[in-house]
Amino acid sequence: MSSADRLVRLGLNKNEAKALEALISLGPVGASDVHKYAEIPRNKAYEALQKLASRGMVEVQNGRPTLYKAIGVKTIIDHLVEGYGSDAKEALSVLERKQEAALEDGEEGGTSAWVVRGEQGVKRRLAELVYGAKSDIFVIGGYPPKYPLAVKTALKAAAARGIRTRVVSMVSPMEDVEASPDDRTVIEFRTIKMSPTLKMKLLPYDEKIVGTFAGMSGSGGMVVVDERTAFDIVDAGSDQKKATGIVITAPGVPSIQKATAERIVGLYTRKV
Repeated sequence: MSSADRLVRLGLNKNEAKALEALISLGPVGASDVHKYAEIPRNKAYEALQKLASRGMVEVQNGRPTLYKAIGVKTIIDHLVEGYGSDAKEALSVLERKQEAALEDGEEGGTSAWVVRGEQGVKRRLAELVYGAKSDIFVIGGYPPKYPLAVKTALKAAAARGIRTRVVSMVSPMEDVEASPDDRTVIEFRTIKMSPTLKMKLLPYDEKIVGTFAGMSGSGGMVVVDERTAFDIVDAGSDQKKATGIVITAPGVPSIQKATAERIVGLYTRKV
């Protein structure tokens, strides 16, 4: 990639980038010299130089001919990077407002479910959901907790900004947990309370869910953000391409999923 191409990526148009490159190479010259060196039309060279001058990257000395001189290269790049960052922040602000407006009408263009495919795509969407949380995040999944660990920094940041965050990794009663102290600051490792007394007290509906939790393996699971968006993850083990995430925004469904899971966790599981 040429230096002119990199300048274009920082916000200049092609003629402006070529004109600036010419000035840096030639020193103070007129528009005709820039036109010849940069191989751009004479009128476009003059137009590009005027725009660069208006942005403070080129100094102008009136005369016959009018001379143009590039300011220091580092100052030019700092100016472009600052402008690029400012434009990026403004674009982000506008897009976030549009996204929030869209969310009022339903996620993903009004659909109540949206499928994300591939492990990297699932992780990216999970990170987006965590960073975008406004009030609370609830996560429950199997062991090892691959997806929560992939967004551990985002989960910590959410908790630091006051978001209620709970992440549960269900472990088989026969399984040993390998987790660092830092992992345990983010994730609760729990297992099913297995006892004859508990078995007798279970309602049929609860028994079905507890059975699902007890048999939960691998890194799949469920994430509920702000009780309005659920993200159900189906992990495919070593086949990263087959990992799937389903974003669910049907009214009431995410909050019901969260409430049911939290109740079962509270009644029928214990920490390990």
